[in-house]
Amino acid sequence: MKFLYSHKEAIDTILRGISFKYKNSKEFLDLGCGDGNRTNIFNEYGRVVAGLDYNDYRTSKNRNFVFFKEDIFNNSLKSASFDIVLNFDVIEHLAQPGNLLKEMHRILRKDGICVLSTPNKYRFFGALLIVLGLRKFPYCLNSKFVNSKNNPDYWHQREYTASELRKLVEKNNFKAVKIFKVFYGVTSSSGLLSLFGAPFCHNLICVLKKCD
Repeated sequence: MKFLYSHKEAIDTILRGISFKYKNSKEFLDLGCGDGNRTNIFNEYGRVVAGLDYNDYRTSKNRNFVFFKEDIFNNSLKSASFDIVLNFDVIEHLAQPGNLLKEMHRILRKDGICVLSTPNKYRFFGALLIVLGLRKFPYCLNSKFVNSKNNPDYWHQREYTASELRKLVEKNNFKAVKIFKVFYGVTSSSGLLSLFGAPFCHNLICVLKKCD
């Protein structure tokens, strides 16, 4: 078994495990698919795979799925049309996260599964900055774009602990089936995949079940 993981390897390992567990969920959508790397993790087990984003960021190797160039909140997707929806690192950019959860609830079929990922508010360096008063929300991810306040890509409106995220999703008609606490290490280097649920993980990956 592998001991040390890069940040990407840790994330991808968890997503592959989720893909296998829900291999009978055949209609898949990556809502906010970005470059398509994580979309393609789920492109197996005979799934029909689609991705949606407001711009086409896909790399040349990630064009083997149906793509919708549309807005997350204003799109042509039919209600109750997907068995599983992935949403990776989007919710922290939103001032009104409930709208995202409502949209995912709308497009999922009954008992559908949502895989929701977001950075942990108390990842090691994040927690340190908060304690020192050097990080307040919203904050800009890159000082070069500090004047781009109308572009949500560069801003985190808020971040979540596992308990805060659980409360948010349950308020919006989802049940948190599992919350994975993923990657303990330096993002540009390597670290542990998991650490017995310790609080200072880098990412929270949540498996959510749609409730009526």
